[in-house]
Amino acid sequence: MRTASTCIYSLICWAIACGFPRPADVPSPDADAGRDAALDAPPDMGLVSSCTADEFIACEANSARLCNSTGDGTISRDCGFAGCNADAKRCNQCAPSSDACSTVANELDHCGSDGLPAGHEACLLACNNTPAAHCAYLEPRYLADICDLATTNPDFVVSSSASIDTGMDGSCTGGVVAQTGGPDICVVRHGTIVVTASGTLTASGSRALALVADSALTIDGVLDVGANTVLSGPGGGFFASGDRPSSSDGGGGAGFATAGGNGGSAMQDGGGGHGGDRATDPSLVSVLVGGARPTRAAAGGPQSGGAGGAATLIACRGTVSVSGLIDAGGGGGLGGRPGTFSGSFFAGAGGGSGGNVVLQGLSIRVTGQVFANGGGGGAGLRGERAAATGRCVGAR
Repeated sequence: MRTASTCIYSLICWAIACGFPRPADVPSPDADAGRDAALDAPPDMGLVSSCTADEFIACEANSARLCNSTGDGTISRDCGFAGCNADAKRCNQCAPSSDACSTVANELDHCGSDGLPAGHEACLLACNNTPAAHCAYLEPRYLADICDLATTNPDFVVSSSASIDTGMDGSCTGGVVAQTGGPDICVVRHGTIVVTASGTLTASGSRALALVADSALTIDGVLDVGANTVLSGPGGGFFASGDRPSSSDGGGGAGFATAGGNGGSAMQDGGGGHGGDRATDPSLVSVLVGGARPTRAAAGGPQSGGAGGAATLIACRGTVSVSGLIDAGGGGGLGGRPGTFSGSFFAGAGGGSGGNVVLQGLSIRVTGQVFANGGGGGAGLRGERAAATGRCVGAR
């Protein structure tokens, strides 16, 4: 059984616990007639008239043959499911190289290859016995099976400036996951992931970003998945929204997977008075995708701002902690400029929408800041007609 916990939902996991049973002494059928040791001995051992008290003699299937306490016969000790260990001359205390849920709540017992207990692990949620004993872990959205097995990749620590290009396969240490109706996801998979207070991790590229840690995922510094002016952040710009009626009208800003606010024109105001549809709730989007960017009506006109990127931060068996800054902001549109022909011009382009950041872990702790602001619209072109009149006509 798996559990999931994100910024917006959580599931409760129940556990059924069992411990390691201990071997029990089981007298042989003739143990009460301890003085007749010959009848008590197995056929292939010959007659036993005397032996060292309590000494191990041999393994017999899941039982251990021992000398009795008086040294004049043998007894059979049932080793149970753990089995008999001929090399160690004893019953195993637990099944070698196995795990089991402890009788202590929310603990996982480990058994070494020698059949002796090898410590225990405290489970943050619960211990589950199926399909094999394990501490409960996350079944994250968009990447349901990513936490099933622990990674062998080392810890990933950013203590200065580092960058990830999600379009490069080598950056995706946990592979690339395809999405239907959305950008592919570049999975960066490690035991723990930490961006220290002095570190900045910047992501770019066409794929959305998934940072996946087995245990803790900590952002004490800066994680930047936002747009860089007209370049969208990772997984951003997959959708387009917002438009302008013509090249001489101000470009509309993009909304998250919806139409953005209209740009201004010579005949009407832009923005709130003629805004686009209401915003989409990102938690209802079935794929991991970044923000949208405005469409551009006229070829050769100023470019619209890039869209903020998409990132999910996943701690499979631990906490996602953000005391620093995560920025998934959209980029600003470029300003208006003269057109190709005398007297023509292009108006400023709209800004890209903010991106999408999803935090998923057994617990979430945010004491820092997470931003996904939309980018500003490009400045309008001041009319060249002002030169003839000696006054400024104003922005368009």
